Amino acid sequence: MPPLNAEYVNESKGPEILGTFWAFFIVSIVIVSARFYVRGRMLRNIELEDYIIALTMVWLGAYTIITTVNVHLGYGSHAAVVQQNGGQDLLEHVLLINFGPDFAMGIVGFATPKFAVVSLLSRILNPGRIHRIFLWSLASLVFVASVVCIIVILTNCNPPKALWQVHLMSEGATCRDPWIMVSYCIFTGAISAFADLYLASYPTFVLVKLQLTLRKKIALCLALGLGAVACAMAIVKCFQLPGLADASDPTYGTADLVIWTAIEGNVIVIAACIPTLGPLYEVLRGRRSWGSYNPSYNNRYYKKSSKEDTFGLSSVDRKKPTAVVHPHDDLFTTNIDATTRNSSQDSILNADQVQNSNVPLGQIRRTDRVEVEYGR
Repeated sequence: MPPLNAEYVNESKGPEILGTFWAFFIVSIVIVSARFYVRGRMLRNIELEDYIIALTMVWLGAYTIITTVNVHLGYGSHAAVVQQNGGQDLLEHVLLINFGPDFAMGIVGFATPKFAVVSLLSRILNPGRIHRIFLWSLASLVFVASVVCIIVILTNCNPPKALWQVHLMSEGATCRDPWIMVSYCIFTGAISAFADLYLASYPTFVLVKLQLTLRKKIALCLALGLGAVACAMAIVKCFQLPGLADASDPTYGTADLVIWTAIEGNVIVIAACIPTLGPLYEVLRGRRSWGSYNPSYNNRYYKKSSKEDTFGLSSVDRKKPTAVVHPHDDLFTTNIDATTRNSSQDSILNADQVQNSNVPLGQIRRTDRVEVEYGR
């Protein structure tokens, strides 16, 4: 192997990888911890999406740690430099980690949290049955496409280990055209970007129909629409996917792809957690006290019965396609009435009415006036 010049040897994306991974992961840890404090300590109401977020953080944590180990082994530097420093065995170990657990965890890391977003939107916006099925199907499609993407990457060569044991190519191993793998990965990225965009746009179309102040609508749309940022990250990542075709320098050519995959996964988690921090936001602004969230009251309120669902709606009402912002739920601590497709109930309490009423803040008070006429 000819000697390498100093500039080429020192050229590495390792520091950039480590800085990006740990910066976003630490922010995610902080946001997720705040989420679980609100959901578990203040509201005492852990939902399905909370478990999904916890599982996603396990994946992202493993992704961050394994990538950190791989960077210390030489990932991010040019393949020739890694081989010169540690020989062929070191290069194969770095490639094995990169194409094996690293890519798998990164792909699952941005596919899994979409289920949390769908669960959150289904719970607080209460879409119709068909729309609910569509939302879960969309998240499932992204997950299935992502799993297939992992399989496509790992089976690109025959035998599969030729993907990282490059010396097997001279011994008769064969690989598909790398652009087949790249094309499918771009397809998966496009589906993920579409899902992020749709899940970010859907709340906007629901909220604009509710009778809220413009300021409140904007705040809620921004909180629930942060997935659009993840959509942008997915699009940027698609432009980095051609690096997979760089068989001559895979430890350096795929570095940007790994970086943007980590950013996308963490941004989706952060976007899924922001809407749940409403109670904590109100407490920090002094608009509520820590003691105003009574765990015993919340437990009593959220207690299910055979005829009522989580939020006290009857099973008959639950079947109706409504846009409901549930009380004491996530960002929505302001009273909002349910608006159906066919009619609207305009009995929203303003702040003064809430203070003068006996209804706990965050609960919906509805008064129905019924007139009955009868004759002999």
